Order: sequence, then structure tokens, then C-alpha cells
Amino acid sequence: MLLHSESLGPLPAPGSELRLEWKQQFADGDPLSPAPEALVFRPRYELSASFQASPVFRQVTTFIVAFQAQDAATANELRADEELRKVFMEHQLQKTLWPLFRQHVHDGMSRLGMAPVSLPWLL
Repeated sequence: MLLHSESLGPLPAPGSELRLEWKQQFADGDPLSPAPEALVFRPRYELSASFQASPVFRQVTTFIVAFQAQDAATANELRADEELRKVFMEHQLQKTLWPLFRQHVHDGMSRLGMAPVSLPWLL
């Protein structure tokens, strides 16, 4: 895991409305398959917070997530289905990793002496 937090300016007074933008990206070649029964994903999450069009905070976290299937043949068959792979990468991994990313944002803001912003839960 790699994480980076940076303060880009002072946070506004409590109760002020922050604009939050985030995105999820995957490294080229994901998923990697170092063995027939293994898959490795390297998603990167980036969050930017701004107040009145001025950036105030940025958090970037890259996870390395490894999965091992008990049945390599079935796992490879399922992985060959592009639609299923896309749903897994764009939705399941996001739901799995979002609580960790939320905590990184909270901790990153706290470490920088900023009042942390709680991100919403993804359902």
C-alpha cells in the first residue's frame, strides 16, 4: 500500500460546504496473474477537497490486493468474461477497499492538523 496526503490550503470554518471529488483507477495490465490461481489488482484512489474552487486537501492511496482461488480453472473461466471482470474491478473492489480509503482520508487530514471530513459510505 502507498498513501500520500497533502494540505493544499486551510480548511474553511466548520459547517462550510466542501466540494469532494474522487476517482478510482487501475494500473495498466490489471489484474496481474503471477500464478494460475492468483490475481493481483493495484487500484489507485484519489480524493480532492476544495472550498470555493480553491483546493484544500488531496489524498492518494494505491492498494495492492491479491486474491487466490481454490479452483484455478473456474477462476480463469470467470476472469475471461470481460463484463464480469469489469463489474468486479469497478464495483466489488471499490466496495471492499472504500472503508480503508475513508480511514486514510480521515487519518491523513488529522496528521496534517486539519479537521477530518468523514466520507460517505458506499453501498
